[in-house]
This record gives sequence, C-alpha cells and structure tokens, in this order.
Amino acid sequence: MTQYIGLDVSMKETAISIRQDGKRIWRGKCASDPQLLAALIRKRAPYVRRVVFETGPLSVWFYHALKAEGLPVNVLHCLWKGAFRQN
Repeated sequence: MTQYIGLDVSMKETAISIRQDGKRIWRGKCASDPQLLAALIRKRAPYVRRVVFETGPLSVWFYHALKAEGLPVNVLHCLWKGAFRQN
C-alpha cells in the first residue's frame, strides 16, 4: 500500500491530493500551515512514500517544516514535472 501526496500550496490554503496504488483516495484543502498539514497527512495517509509540491514563495518554509515533521518531502521545479512524471 503505497501512498503519494501532491500539494498545491498558496498563501491561504493548500490543496491536497492523495493517491494510493494509482487511484485518488482523498482530495481536500486545509490552511497553509505545515503543522496542520502534517497532522492531516498522518491521519489520511499513514503509508505516505512521497509528498511533492512545486517551488514557490512558501516552498522553503514548507520543505523544512514538513521534513522536521518526519515526512518524505520533495520540491519540484515546474520545469522538472514532466520528467518526474515519466519516471
């Protein structure tokens, strides 16, 4: 049971999509606060293998805060998304 999470981070709220075995199992939003987000991820995706989001104004803060929460985080530059999807 492998779970992957994609985040769409904005200033006020973050959209979350959780996929398991190639199928979306949950989609929602929460405030753009890494601690709230980490709690939601632990609740909804206890077997998360990777959390990804694009570079942006909040990406450095989110990256370090989510790493500190013990989550497997990757930040993608928007030009790398296509190559990442192919692997």
